[in-house]
Amino acid sequence: MIGKSGFTREMKGLVIPSVLQMLVANSFSLVNMLMVTSLGDGAVAITAAVGRISFILSMILTAVYGMTAYMTQYHGKQQHTLMRATFGFMLLTGICISLLAFVVVWIWKEPILSLFIKDIEILQLGIQYLTIMVFVFLISAIRDAYAQALGSIGKVRVTLYVGLCAMAINITLDYGLIYGKLGLPNLGVAGAAWGTLITSGTSLLFLFVFIYSKSYYLNIRFQELFSLPLILRKQVVKTITPLVFHEGMWSIGNMLYTVAFGSLSIAALTTFQLANTLQGYFMMGIHGFAYAAKVMIGQKLGQDKQEQALDYARRFTRISVITGIIVSVVMMMVSPFVSFIFPYLSGEVHASLGNILLLQAVAMTAFFLNNVWIVGMFRAGGDNLFTMSMILITTWAIALPAVFVGAYVLRLPLEWVYALFLCEEMSKAFIGYKRYRSQKWMRNLVKNVPETPSSALSL
Repeated sequence: MIGKSGFTREMKGLVIPSVLQMLVANSFSLVNMLMVTSLGDGAVAITAAVGRISFILSMILTAVYGMTAYMTQYHGKQQHTLMRATFGFMLLTGICISLLAFVVVWIWKEPILSLFIKDIEILQLGIQYLTIMVFVFLISAIRDAYAQALGSIGKVRVTLYVGLCAMAINITLDYGLIYGKLGLPNLGVAGAAWGTLITSGTSLLFLFVFIYSKSYYLNIRFQELFSLPLILRKQVVKTITPLVFHEGMWSIGNMLYTVAFGSLSIAALTTFQLANTLQGYFMMGIHGFAYAAKVMIGQKLGQDKQEQALDYARRFTRISVITGIIVSVVMMMVSPFVSFIFPYLSGEVHASLGNILLLQAVAMTAFFLNNVWIVGMFRAGGDNLFTMSMILITTWAIALPAVFVGAYVLRLPLEWVYALFLCEEMSKAFIGYKRYRSQKWMRNLVKNVPETPSSALSL
């Protein structure tokens, strides 16, 4: 077994760049939100609604990026030809799905947005915003595929540097296009969408330049999009299909949560969006640990080192509990003061936001454990059928019905509905703990693949 110092050194090399990348991504979201809040509750509600639509696509694509479990294990076995072939198949699949989403949203923009927003004036502004954002779907699918692939083999620093450049560009464009500064037109909330579109295209270009100018791991050629052998393609599809269903059902569930909160009021929807954005900040650290767990445990499983993988799993679980408790205490301390960050929003939003953060703090350890177990360990072993079943129970059978009854039937206050929403994470942590202890998630996905790439590609 690797000693404590060896584990810590390897973990830090993965966690620190990943946390910094999450810091950049969440700062990106928070800066956008801070700029948009000056336009009022309606503008924030628009970004919340469109954000839920793009969230569904991003979660389905995240499921497709579950193929990186194979990439990680191939990388651990030094089978780089198969790693590249798997990436080509992943990239091609992501492009096809994003094209389908583009067409669907483009055709049904107004009916989709009207699920969240009933005010006609705000709805029309939302349609303008969404008309621009659908193009981001296409660009982000390609950019994120490269970023996820780089992360799966431990090369997260590249995406960190690209993210830093993108954040600087986005802040400048948002300031100019939302308020009409720097000689740019004053486009209001649509300016935020234009800023995101231009920034997404620029960050993709940066990734391309870095990867292809340096012949860096994933500089695949067009023919490699189709080079994964059919028998391995079937194996990959079989593994990720439950994950696609899992992420799809979970993201649709999250969209329906947003519909339920929107039914309470525009202020409730605004509060829900702000709480989610702030929660991303508090959860930055655990995303880094989940990423490290996926890479480190996945490589050990691919090398058939089960005992070492289990040792890592136990260490990451302990880390999650400790950091979850610390973050909970911090959230409780800062919750009374968070609303001062958003001075332009209504008094109703200010009154509710601190209470929602307190509720989040109570459930934060469960959030942390769920991320490390589900996104880190279970996904490293391709345990996607189980996580699909978990989502059907925790989201669709427990939390979603409770939230809709609370919002539509009982018309409970926002805080009570949010407490019902948190039932998902609490029940997920209970089920996840039993799965973690069972060790049934520990699977070598590439055990029967021939050692030499040439023999594998002849299958």
